[in-house]
Amino acid sequence: MMKKFFITILSILLIFLIASATYIYILLDQIEDNSLVDSSDSSNPPEKLTPEDLGISETAPKASETGVTNILLFGLDSRAENNISRSDTIMIATIDKKNQLIKLTSLMRDMYVPIPGRNKNRINTAYIFGGPTLAIKTVNTNFDLDIRYYVTVDFFGLERIIDQVGGVTIDVKKQEIPHINSCIAELNSLNKNTRPVPMLTEPGLQTLNGRQAVAYARVRKAGNADFERTERQRRVLVELFKKVKTLNPLKLPGLVSTILPYVETNLPETEILSLGISVLGFKNKDIIQYRIPVDGTFTSQRINGMAVLVPDIEKNKALLHDFIYGDSANGEDTGNDNIDTQQ
Repeated sequence: MMKKFFITILSILLIFLIASATYIYILLDQIEDNSLVDSSDSSNPPEKLTPEDLGISETAPKASETGVTNILLFGLDSRAENNISRSDTIMIATIDKKNQLIKLTSLMRDMYVPIPGRNKNRINTAYIFGGPTLAIKTVNTNFDLDIRYYVTVDFFGLERIIDQVGGVTIDVKKQEIPHINSCIAELNSLNKNTRPVPMLTEPGLQTLNGRQAVAYARVRKAGNADFERTERQRRVLVELFKKVKTLNPLKLPGLVSTILPYVETNLPETEILSLGISVLGFKNKDIIQYRIPVDGTFTSQRINGMAVLVPDIEKNKALLHDFIYGDSANGEDTGNDNIDTQQ
């Protein structure tokens, strides 16, 4: 009798898991097709881009050989929803199936690099010049990578996603508070159809709601300027990932359905599920962080009236490859201070 009881419970559980997975797949299938295409010739239908169109060289390490999938994450500094703007947040999310590692690399927005088909400029202008296609091509050609997928979200979408998981826990510094509150005030004015979010009053470890967390990630004038801002941006994503990991599986379909309207991506639903299952199975669920350009491999200059970072491309390319494709779980392979492991 007891055996039949357990078999019945397991059967119900299995049916539920299959139903949940099917429902999530159906939700993912509703993502708008954002496949990267060449639509420059208006007389012909758009064509899918080739690896060459995305700046992928024959020497770039291939995911099929390394077990490493890289995805470009873009955060748009939009002042209105659904507006194309500069990608003020650029990160490479690395899922290393071979070493079971998750890595996150910030690309400084003021890096002065060649943009294919255009002159040198800040790397964050590539997105507004040519959308995700040109932005991906710019990263691939400068750093010899094989990146084919991207995810884009603006501040409005990120705020809603963070709210959906119940906020993120951040240790706020006293000197950051006035700058965070200034950003909150701006976001409150931009979100006129929603209730204003309260300002922060005290430093220390606290749970920030979506708008407060976005304001925190935008702070540039406290600390070490944009270098520290990229740290804040990665910290918010790490904490968001932590919250998602702790969610009751029953809430995942609801989370997926909430997130979808605010995310643009060309990741196929099968790839999303495959990568998600892989990450859930990783023994080491820490996110290892990095930043390009690396300290000591760039100069700060003023070019055409712009304050920019001029990187040594070859040095940064080599260091980035060491970080992405090496077993850098303990930060031993890169040998510099840019690496950080977040529990």
